[in-house]
Amino acid sequence: MKFFIGICLSLIAFTASAQKKGLNIGIIKDSVTQEIITFTSITNLNNSKTVISNKAGLFYLNVDENSLLSFAAVGYYFDTVRMNKEILLQDTIRIYLKPITKSLAAVTVYSNKKYNAYQMDSIQRRTEFFTGKSDYAIPTFSNGNSGTGIGLNLDHFYNREKRKKKVITLFEQMEQEQYINYRYTPQFVNEFTQLTDDALSEFMQQSRPSYSWLRKHTEKEDLIYYINDQLKLFDKKN
Repeated sequence: MKFFIGICLSLIAFTASAQKKGLNIGIIKDSVTQEIITFTSITNLNNSKTVISNKAGLFYLNVDENSLLSFAAVGYYFDTVRMNKEILLQDTIRIYLKPITKSLAAVTVYSNKKYNAYQMDSIQRRTEFFTGKSDYAIPTFSNGNSGTGIGLNLDHFYNREKRKKKVITLFEQMEQEQYINYRYTPQFVNEFTQLTDDALSEFMQQSRPSYSWLRKHTEKEDLIYYINDQLKLFDKKN
């Protein structure tokens, strides 16, 4: 009950803040359990601006009609939503993400190499995405371009053959977004900043590293130094 009250109070405060800034407010939930999903990355693909949902699953972002938003969270299928008039008129944009199943019975991996759970999710996602969609071959799995297991709602795009390349490009972009989520987790950031709640969400949003930087800096120590430098900048701003 206390948790529910806390969510309601957060929503009220968040809504007031968003309205004051002229932003759209949204909430991310699990499509099966209806539970909130924290620290989801929400990207406006029209301008590449990314925000992070907070501990109450809330986010706010200034979007125009027909803007395309992408949503990626560890353990959930990636999805996209086109912002139409009906959605933008809602007081709160409600997004429901489908959780990824851990069953890989339909996936056969012809390799002696051992994959971790993170990589196996990526194999499943790729298989489900490309199977039956076209004659495009399923890409060879690569450590350098792997996602935590995101999916793509093709209803928004895959109605014309000429859009195939565009869809595949978008898929790879979102896989990169999910790779960032996998490496730059709230648990890891909290451990070295001691930030919590909205302060943690704000810091992760402001300091979010790029995919290319993470691919060049693969060690834990690299991220620790990065977080330390970003924390100094964050403290100055606040």
